[in-house]
Amino acid sequence: MRTLNQNRYTLTICLTLLVGLSTAQAQVYKWVDENGRVHYSETKPESGKAQAIGVKPSAPQAAAQASSTSAVSWQEQERRLRQRQAEEAIDKASKPATTRPQSVSNGREDGTDASKCALARDVLNGSLRHTNGAPIDKNDIDIARSDVRNFCH
Repeated sequence: MRTLNQNRYTLTICLTLLVGLSTAQAQVYKWVDENGRVHYSETKPESGKAQAIGVKPSAPQAAAQASSTSAVSWQEQERRLRQRQAEEAIDKASKPATTRPQSVSNGREDGTDASKCALARDVLNGSLRHTNGAPIDKNDIDIARSDVRNFCH
């Protein structure tokens, strides 16, 4: 009985290795069509003009270059974000202050569906802020939308 289990285990390992090797040695074909477009495929095209190419795993140096490229891209994105925020701050400062809509709930709810609905609508229409003065964020808006669906009938 023990040898039967060992044989099954050995057979399973051999089959796994064979499948892994067959996919690792797969051919990739490259060809250019009549429109000048380059194509890659694992199957050879019917035209027979394809060239078999080897696929090499990326080298650590290529990964390091990609990493430095993404770091530059990240830094550029950060610079653009800060510039956009500065422009928005200038625009906001140059516009006259607008009055916020009158709050129906006064930032309170007593557990009834109507009060939860009123509070959610106040959040969505911009008439409420957090008690610490922080602005309403995306999470607050998502919750308010859900509350409107659940409590406003």
